[in-house]
Amino acid sequence: MFMKKVLAFFMALVAGFSGSAVAVVGSTNAKPIQATQREYRYDQDKLQFGVYCFPKHDNYTTLRKWFKEAGLNFAVCCWGQQYTEEDFDWMQENGIGMFVPNTDYYKSLTHDAVWGVDYRDEPGSDAFAALGQGVKELYAQDAHRFPLINLFPMYASDEQLGEYPDLPGSFNGHLMDAFNYDSLKYRMHVNDYLAAVDSDIISVDIYPLDINEETGKLETYCYWLRNLDILADACRATGRDLWVITQAAGNCKDEGGGKRWCDTAEDQRWQNYVSLAFGAKAIVYGCYYTGWWDQGSHMINDAGNRTETYYAVKKVNEEISVFADVYGRYVNHGAVLYNRANPNCAGAKLGLVKVEEKYKPVVTTAAPVLCGCFTEKEGDGRAYVFANMYEPETGKEARFTATFPGAQSLTVYRKGEIETIKGSTLTLKLENREGVFVTVNGENPLDKIC
Repeated sequence: MFMKKVLAFFMALVAGFSGSAVAVVGSTNAKPIQATQREYRYDQDKLQFGVYCFPKHDNYTTLRKWFKEAGLNFAVCCWGQQYTEEDFDWMQENGIGMFVPNTDYYKSLTHDAVWGVDYRDEPGSDAFAALGQGVKELYAQDAHRFPLINLFPMYASDEQLGEYPDLPGSFNGHLMDAFNYDSLKYRMHVNDYLAAVDSDIISVDIYPLDINEETGKLETYCYWLRNLDILADACRATGRDLWVITQAAGNCKDEGGGKRWCDTAEDQRWQNYVSLAFGAKAIVYGCYYTGWWDQGSHMINDAGNRTETYYAVKKVNEEISVFADVYGRYVNHGAVLYNRANPNCAGAKLGLVKVEEKYKPVVTTAAPVLCGCFTEKEGDGRAYVFANMYEPETGKEARFTATFPGAQSLTVYRKGEIETIKGSTLTLKLENREGVFVTVNGENPLDKIC
């Protein structure tokens, strides 16, 4: 076993230098479970928007009105006063779902507004076996109610993940990071989850946007893209959907560092499009009202008033909702990061899983640009998500040209606007932290030769 783990380590090392990352499946001897892919009480073919922390308090009537106005579809972490049948009736009438607390009262409900159970947040690997059994029991009670388990991000410690790879003792701490150690231990963690839990979704919270405490400059988590890539790869390999909890709040501004307030549309838009590039089927904002961040930074502050974060989320939801149905018709094949060696490229510490050539457009750019590649589930259509990956601190725009072989026309969804372009070539200049969704009409000639 020791030699196998050492070998896996050096395989990851080679991948780290070559820029092509190693896949999740096979990271351990545990065999992943293929997802059952059950039918749930929400539209699984549509991009969904949710929030963490939607408690029922005295001002609940106002909070739920603002909830709907923000373009949100569901909520997780619903403490406070107990939700009643009348509450769930209102939710169902308004197309809103709830992941209810893991208690006997809520688990006894069969209401259509109960999309699932908020089952477990950030378990270690030693909890996976018990969670797998618990998930089976929940499905036996109600096969259409999803038990939501949210995984740790890649920056979790060995102790949190419950993974202790047997690696050469001469490597320690910062040196291991340089040799792709974080990626290795995280892939092992995810593979162990896949092997133990028959779930149809992989959910994760990744908070990538920081402020350097010493310099005051904006920074981005260096493994952000690789973290999403590992989970997207796991989803494709086992037939699961990816859900991403984004940073919609932050640490106290007086602290001078840490996770920054994400109260601009630019920050929310960027996180969303990067998540979409890896095929995310749900964007979940943390947090709506109360939660684990500075209380003034949530969508609703501690005084019960809407904040700039609320309006930023609302604006971006309105923009992306224009193509939420269309996006759901496509399946993700991975993402490509162009110019990842650019010193101003955000979140590009490690390479990404290789994408087959037939799925990729022909891209010309000097800027760091992320490209998520999709094909239509039923039909020969293609779609792409492009995102400017310059660090926010630079403020730089990203110009690129993409050619799509065989395309007759392109449809570009940008900030809520729709533009149709004849031909097979797209030239855009993305603002800092901007993303776009593009669909391609026309047969791909590479399908016949690849």
